[in-house]
Amino acid sequence: MKKGLIDLHIHTTYSKEGITTEPSQIIELALIKGVETLAITDHNTTMGCIQALKYIERNAELCKGLNFITGIEISCDTTSVMSYVDEFGHIRSSLAGGVHLLGYGIDPYHQGYIDMARFYATDTGKRTLALYKYIKRFYGITLNKDNLFNIVKETEETLKKKEVPEDEILNGVLVKALTTGRNAPLGRKNQYENFCKNVILRDKTTYNDYMFRLHKVFNAQNSELDEIAKQDIFEMMALIEESGGVAVIAHPTFYRPKRELSVADFEILSQFIDKVTSHYNEDTGEFMRGVVGIELLHGSSFDDQFRFKFYDNLAKAKGLYITGGSDSHISSIKTNNLGYIRQNFSIKKLEFVENFDKIISLSQKATSVKKQKEKDFEILKGPQCFKNVDEQVILFNDYKPVRASEIIESQTISKKLLSFENEISACIFALKEKLYDNVDIDKKDHKNPNNLKEWTNLYNMYMLSIIENQEVFFGKKEVFYDWLQHRLEFVNQAYQELYELSVLDADNQIQKNKSFDNPHFTETKNIMKQVASEIEHQTASFSAEKLLNADDKELINK
Repeated sequence: MKKGLIDLHIHTTYSKEGITTEPSQIIELALIKGVETLAITDHNTTMGCIQALKYIERNAELCKGLNFITGIEISCDTTSVMSYVDEFGHIRSSLAGGVHLLGYGIDPYHQGYIDMARFYATDTGKRTLALYKYIKRFYGITLNKDNLFNIVKETEETLKKKEVPEDEILNGVLVKALTTGRNAPLGRKNQYENFCKNVILRDKTTYNDYMFRLHKVFNAQNSELDEIAKQDIFEMMALIEESGGVAVIAHPTFYRPKRELSVADFEILSQFIDKVTSHYNEDTGEFMRGVVGIELLHGSSFDDQFRFKFYDNLAKAKGLYITGGSDSHISSIKTNNLGYIRQNFSIKKLEFVENFDKIISLSQKATSVKKQKEKDFEILKGPQCFKNVDEQVILFNDYKPVRASEIIESQTISKKLLSFENEISACIFALKEKLYDNVDIDKKDHKNPNNLKEWTNLYNMYMLSIIENQEVFFGKKEVFYDWLQHRLEFVNQAYQELYELSVLDADNQIQKNKSFDNPHFTETKNIMKQVASEIEHQTASFSAEKLLNADDKELINK
């Protein structure tokens, strides 16, 4: 069993989403799997952390070697950081879907998290959070959430009755929110009238945008309501700091602008990271540390080598720590990825974990200083890493330590090989149409069949590369064996089709004295046979090894 593993992104039943594992089960499972440093990071709640801490306290002896880090994963709206105006004049976030912010080392009992969990528990609560966010964004007014909750609940009930037009009901929401309840911001006489005269009447565009969002708040359901309820990222960074923790951007390769990805979009992402890494508030004179790390060691990161390299370079340039975790959403104890960031690759070392106490200490020291200039806050920047991911991290599979760049390379080669299968299939299909149906493929939008030999040679070359480096590509032999079985199915089918095409082409030469304009049938068929033989050799070796291991176990048992 592996030991000393690190997993800083784990979910429990408190994240919902069909997850069946309680915090206590997560801890037990982590100890069984050799995860010695773990963080429970439930969505928008710290209740999982609280339950885990209680379990650890009750089972001190069992958990004595466990390094438990409190955490949370917060869904954040990024409109206040990066935004644009759409064709309808509405303000939108430049990053589709916002971002998720991980908070580590936080006080899970902080009232801000208790309130967050309470409001996210119901649709009324989610609408309250959304409305709270929009009133603060558009008018700079901070409301009492409990008072606002009652107004939202009353509005929901009125809308259900359908006795009054929706616009009339919603127009009254802003009035109620600002003028009613304890400590209403515009509760005194003439305050609201002056507000309308000086703010709303002068800026109809902002008011129309607010009303547009108000309609969405009260008409949204399910996942759409979850999106609307996302909280302002600056407020959430401030909450994480206030609760004694530090912030990390979760799974960064998830985020992209609304348009197709381009070079300009990488500049947008870079600007976003720059703005949330440090933030100076000119109104208060306070400086916010912002994020200290990027969760680059996440399963999704290894799907795109360009984004991986982009964020790796960005982390190095900004002096940010690399973090990582399984993002485990366990629905079954038997089948789970806890402790694994990708297939069977695990984290054995993180500078973020090794320096965690120092990072937290520096952050708390910095937040205790108020109303200073940005230049006086060098301490906030923490111990600058200026190292790439391979220097900050040690990863491990069932065989040996492995570099993150090696995993990226292996995943890239695997994806290329699958694309070669598509190319080969397209070429074979075009050839079959030509030979069987007498279709003029030159006049159709087909892959060029003359590239068949090239694709087949490349397929063979990449397959051999994967076989030679299977320990880096897959780690577990079982995973590699399953993957080979799927490749063997393709290779055997392609070989059979090529064999049939070569026979038909030979018949054409004899009967019509005319050969097809592609002389590579025999060569490509032989290459495919070669690939099939190599795969069969590998699978046979694996099967024999399994039998020997089974025999050894049986002898031991006897």
